[in-house]
Amino acid sequence: MDLKKYEVLLKVVDRGSINNVSYDLGYTHSGISKMLNSMETELGFPIIKRSNKGISLTSEGERLMPMIRRIVKESEKLETEIALINGLEKGTIRIGGFPTTAYVLLPSILKEFCKRYPKIQVEVLEEHSVDVLEQWLNRGIIDIGLFSRQPYHNFDWFGERRDEYVALLPKGHPLTLNEIVTLEHLFKERVILFKSHKGFDQDIIQLMRYIDLNQDLGGYTFNSDFTVIRMVEENGFVTLVPKLIAEYAVSGFAVEYRPIDRELHRSIGFAVKSKSDISPSVKKFLALIKEG
Repeated sequence: MDLKKYEVLLKVVDRGSINNVSYDLGYTHSGISKMLNSMETELGFPIIKRSNKGISLTSEGERLMPMIRRIVKESEKLETEIALINGLEKGTIRIGGFPTTAYVLLPSILKEFCKRYPKIQVEVLEEHSVDVLEQWLNRGIIDIGLFSRQPYHNFDWFGERRDEYVALLPKGHPLTLNEIVTLEHLFKERVILFKSHKGFDQDIIQLMRYIDLNQDLGGYTFNSDFTVIRMVEENGFVTLVPKLIAEYAVSGFAVEYRPIDRELHRSIGFAVKSKSDISPSVKKFLALIKEG
């Protein structure tokens, strides 16, 4: 069994395209195709399907994928342990998170982590949907998830912080004259909300009990915090965002934020599938998070 072929297979499946992986790994498109064809010949059946929409798994591939992920992951852990025995700090960490949250939280953490462990590689994948991030963490595509904790989660958490929701307003908006903005007044304005293709976040759903669901909310939703911030700045909308994002937004955009008259917050942190089954590299990253 050639582990390199399985590592490439995982990259192709996770990226959904041979072209993307050939660019990442420095292989030619034909080289990766030959590698995958050779693997299927050895197995005796196809494991991927190619179409105009990209790469997907056959039923046989779906059946084997959890075992392939475990084998590759254990191989990486073995290589890391050998490197540690030889006095080297090596390994790879894959982190998945919301774009804005990753933008605000990760740079300072990774600056210190890189200083301490320069030979450990870090891959950051950004995604707007918490559902997708949960799937990535459960499937082993990422080692660490940076997203908001929900009651149904069974992950192990590190570095959790309480993050209040606040009203984000255009600079100079009449509501900025108030020390606290009521939801009643906020939702009389042109409101724009974050919404993924699967619907509102669990965090946003919390506020639905405070508003009239039959009222006109303006008809605008976006699945990008960055676009929501720009719409507030440029088009006179108002919105609700976590304070962590609002503090970043006021430093770079013509917007202001104010507390709201309701107890509405999220708990944001770093999640791992199980702290009992993580690589030495991930342990070092989480140890840094604990230092806080």
